[in-house]
Parts: sequence; structure tokens; C-alpha cells
Amino acid sequence: MNGEHDGSGGISPRAPWDDPALHERRRQEQGRNRHRDGHRHATSSKAPEALDLRLLAPALTCWVGAWWAVGLEAADAWRHALLLASGCTVLAAVLVVPVLRFRPPRHRADPRPGAPEHDPRAMGTLSASLLMCALCAATVLTISAAHLWARQRDPLSVAVASGQPVTLIGTVSQEPRVAATSRSTLVITALDVEQVDARDSTLSATVLGDTQWLSLPLGTRVQVRTRLRPTGPGRTEAAIVPKRAGLTVLGPPSGVLGAVTSIRAGLAQAVGAQGAEGAEERAGVWPPGARALVPGVALGDDHALPAQVREDMRTVSMTHLTAVSGQHVAIILGLGLTGLGALPRRWRALLGTVMLTLLVILVRPSGSVLRAATMGAVMLLGVVAGRRAASVPALCAGAIVLLLIDPWQSRNYGFALSVVATAGIVIGSKPVAAHLSHRLPRWLAAAVALPLVAQAACGPILILLQPSLGAWSVPANLLSEPAAVIATISGLLAALIAPAWPAAAAVIAWPALAACSWMVWVADFFAHLPGATLPWLEGLTGALALGACEIGVLLVVAPRTRSALLEGARRLMRPTRGRLAPWQRPEPPAPGARARHRLDCAGTRPSWRRSSSSALARRSSPTERWGVFWRRPGPRIPPPRSLAWRPPPTSPTSSTPSCLPPCSASPGSSTSPPWSR
Repeated sequence: MNGEHDGSGGISPRAPWDDPALHERRRQEQGRNRHRDGHRHATSSKAPEALDLRLLAPALTCWVGAWWAVGLEAADAWRHALLLASGCTVLAAVLVVPVLRFRPPRHRADPRPGAPEHDPRAMGTLSASLLMCALCAATVLTISAAHLWARQRDPLSVAVASGQPVTLIGTVSQEPRVAATSRSTLVITALDVEQVDARDSTLSATVLGDTQWLSLPLGTRVQVRTRLRPTGPGRTEAAIVPKRAGLTVLGPPSGVLGAVTSIRAGLAQAVGAQGAEGAEERAGVWPPGARALVPGVALGDDHALPAQVREDMRTVSMTHLTAVSGQHVAIILGLGLTGLGALPRRWRALLGTVMLTLLVILVRPSGSVLRAATMGAVMLLGVVAGRRAASVPALCAGAIVLLLIDPWQSRNYGFALSVVATAGIVIGSKPVAAHLSHRLPRWLAAAVALPLVAQAACGPILILLQPSLGAWSVPANLLSEPAAVIATISGLLAALIAPAWPAAAAVIAWPALAACSWMVWVADFFAHLPGATLPWLEGLTGALALGACEIGVLLVVAPRTRSALLEGARRLMRPTRGRLAPWQRPEPPAPGARARHRLDCAGTRPSWRRSSSSALARRSSPTERWGVFWRRPGPRIPPPRSLAWRPPPTSPTSSTPSCLPPCSASPGSSTSPPWSR
């Protein structure tokens, strides 16, 4: 028989560990379920990695504050920002009191290895989060006010306000690119202004010029005589240089920008030198646009990309491949730190910082580049400190640092898309992959989850730029991602070798050309399929509607999300029940009050409960037997005479009274508090 007689005369089933075959069968079944679900069982020996969202609220607060401050149009806008910063400072000073009074619990909520030492639901985290939000808001508003004050008094802003012709001396800070219109051809670039009528300036201007700007490489010093036009609110550039402006070239690129220009030119020459027999043969070997796409994928230099290829990539949401972001940083740091594995961690972090700095200089510091570089720098700080990498805190910290350095990044679409896409990948890729693994192989589920969550996260922001949906965006990105990695590695190596050895760079660039040819074919194929572009609502209404649809689909497809949201709300409200308000001091109860002592027969520590609507908070120390602090808004209830009082435990650390056996007390028994004697 597979059972044994119990004390009541029945037959109790045998435990799995009593039957080796049954135990092995149960163990194999649990293993299959674990691999199928894509995550560990709840009773595994190691706790799952917690999602640390403590810096999310401060980052959002910093972003909103910077977005509001830099969008002010009034002449005294800096005063409004400074006034709001003062209010946030006062709020932070008020919140310091409850934060300092908070004492975290001494026990661990999860005893498994890898779990956080303190319960994140403990009281005090809400006050600390509000304090961090207030401090971040005050800091970013103060910095924005200082920038607005300096921007208002800059000679470039004064020249825009006056409307008089001025002479500008500056450096071309962006590769010129062509924007064809129905009337004429427009060349767009940027100019870092150094002087305005012999007065120093620190601002930049957007150039909307003619074809004479197209031959000016990055780093060229020019002199411009024109009448400036104002820009819209919230723009990083302070002025617009119109098309009919007098242009004089002062000198070729030099210094750091000269070195960057030579590296970019070397890569373009290495890629274009593949077909020396003629343009027709080159067009036959590689599809149109493949050669121009190599510098775009490797260095973010897409100014020579054909208009048709650019439009196809925009239709299927592949334009992020020509924007240097986290993929480049991950490749550089991954390969570099792996090769430096024998060195101490401090040296690895130092050399990783050098590589990161050189990468930013080479690809130019755009919004997505700065976000990825700052996140990589936070990761390197974790290497120095010997702590494991946490993607979400690193992303939030990087966003906060960048917004404090340049508040105008809050209105940069490239920065916003980079942050949102990264957040969607690090937060939602694993759950989505686990859900898809029920129907797909695990490797395919993980590959599909990355473009799916990135597209879903960036969808509302993309609606603000182009009110349409790409039905084939996910499969197009899924097929092009492996080729993008190959093109990035091969293109970077060819760019670094091209100035010293052009022939070797031409050979090294062959894999990049093949990968970019595949990407051009994928973009062209999916962009011309039926339903490649679906119309959608415009503006903020369309973005909110798409976000609401995505949330609805998530709730329908993943039923666990509803329970997770409800559990999150309960966790947010649970720490605030039955605790002292931060500004209140604990007072002993009246002599007629009573407390119930509930014992656990498993031998754990006792938990004190209140008999009224307000719970009881316990404070104890080695010098006190029991100290119970009360805060009761309702009337005090005298103890019933039918209950027998028993003495409390002899020490706060004992789990059961010394006069009782471990499991002899009933759950509802009561003890006499010290003040009732």
C-alpha cells in the first residue's frame, strides 16, 4: 500500500520523499514547469532579482521640472523657475523630519540569498521618495533658472531680439544633411557660435542654408553675416541662420574635431573603395544606400543616406539603427572589459571610462549618446564599488545627471526615445519573453521580446513625430538586429584603422557592407508590404489613445498584470496603516486600554495586535521589558472580565511566555501590559 495508518484509523498518503520514484517524478515535473515558464519556482534557494524603482519618481520629477522650466517664454522666466525651486526647497526641509525619525525594521522580509536586507514596503520609504523628488525638482529648477538668466543676456539672444544684421564666428558642429522640399533643396546643420559682433557667446544656432554648406565638414570654422530669426520655445539652439546668409570659410577642421573628421572620412573612403571598376558595378554588388548606411550604423553619420532608404527605415521604425545609443556602449564596454579581465577592477573601470569617452567624442554627443554614456558610467561606478549592475537605477541616475547638466534634453525627442526604449527593455523584456515562451522556443521568445517592448514603449512618442503605426516594425527590427551588431563592430574597426591603413580598412569593412545591404533589403521589403503604414490620431490625443490601447492589451493578454497592480496598491497603502504619523510623538495609553498577545505555535516571535481600528506599533530595547506605543483616534475599550490576564514574556526576544509550553497558548489569548499592574 502507498499509505500508512494515522492515529485516527485512516490512511494518510505517503510523502514524496518516502517514495524515491515518486520524488524523482515530482522533481522532473517541477523542472519542466520551471523551464517552460521561464522563471524560477517561488521556493527556489535564491530570491529573484528585485526591481529597484526608487529612483524612478525622482527621475520623472526632474524631467517634468526641466521640461516646464525650459519652455517658459517670458522675459523673466528665470524668476518663475527660481520661485518654484524655493517652494520645493521648503517642502524638502519639511520632509527631512519624518525621514530622520524613521527606523527601518531589523528583520529581513525574504530570508533567501539575494533578497534585500530591508523590506521595501516599510514606513519611511514614502517620505524618503518624496524628499528625493523635492530635492531633484529644486535642483533642476535652480539650474534651469541659472541657464535661462545667462541665455537671456547672451549676445546671440540679444541679436535675435534686436533684429539687426550681425556677424557670427563659429564652428560647424554637425554633418550637413539635405532636406529636399517642393521648392528648393535645403541644407540643415548646426553652428556653435563663438563670437557675435566680436562679443563672446556660448550658445548655438541652427543653419538652414543652401548647397554651399553641404561641402563643409564637421569642425570647419566659418564667418556668417545675416539677420537672425528666433527659435521656438524649449529649443536648445537660440537662433536660426536663414538660407540667404553670407558665408566665409575661415579654416579647415582642427584639433579633436579634425581627428574625428579624418576618421569619418577614412571610413567613408574605405567603404566607397570596394568597387573601383565603376559606379554601375558598385550598384550591382551592393544595393543603393548600403555604402552610406555603414557610417550611419557605426558612427551615427547618416547625412549621405539616400532619401528613399531613409523613408523606408522610418516607415518600419528602423531609424534607431543610425542613432548611436546603448548598443554601441554595450559592445564597446563588453568587449573591452572582457579583454581586460585580468586587471584589477579599478583599472578596468578606469580604462572603460577612457574607452567610453573616446566613443562619445568619435560619434558626437547627441541625446541618445549621452544617455547611453551616462548609464555606462554608472555601471562602471558599480564595477569600482564591487556591486552588481542594476539597469533601472543606472538608467534613472543617468537621466537625472543629464537633465541637471543640460535641462534642454527634456525636450529632445532623441533623448526621450532612448530613455523610454531602454526602460521598456530592462523592465518588460523578461516578463514578455517568459509569456511568449509558452508558445515559442525560449531563444525566439527572447529575440521577439526586445523589439516588441521597445516598439510598445516608444509608440506614443513616435505618434507625436509621425501620426501613423508601422504594422511590420517588429519583424523588420527582429531580422535587422543581428546585422546591426555585425555592422557596428566591423564599421568601428574599419574606422579606427582607416587613417593608418586604408587597404586593411577596406577589407575589414566587407562584413559591415554585407550587413548593411541586408538591412537595406529588409527595410525596402517591409516598407512596401500592405499595411506598412496605418493612420492614427495626431498630437497628444493620439499618443494618449495609443498608450491606453497598449495598457488594455496588456491587461487582457497578461491576467497576472491586474493582480500585480492591485498588489502594488496594497503594498503602497499597507505601511501607512497602524503607524504613528511622522510628526507625532508616541504616548502611553490610558490605564483602561488593553492589548492582545497572539502566539505562533511554530516558535516565531509574537505579533502585537490592537483590539480597535488602529493597529499597535511596538518599540523595545534591551533595558525595557515591553514598550507599547499607541495612537488611537477612537474611544478606549476596557478589557472584558471574562478574559484571564497572564504575564508577558520575560524578554522582548523570547517567542513564548516562560510559564507556557511552546504550543499551549491559544491564538486569541491576552496578556496584561505593564501599565495595567
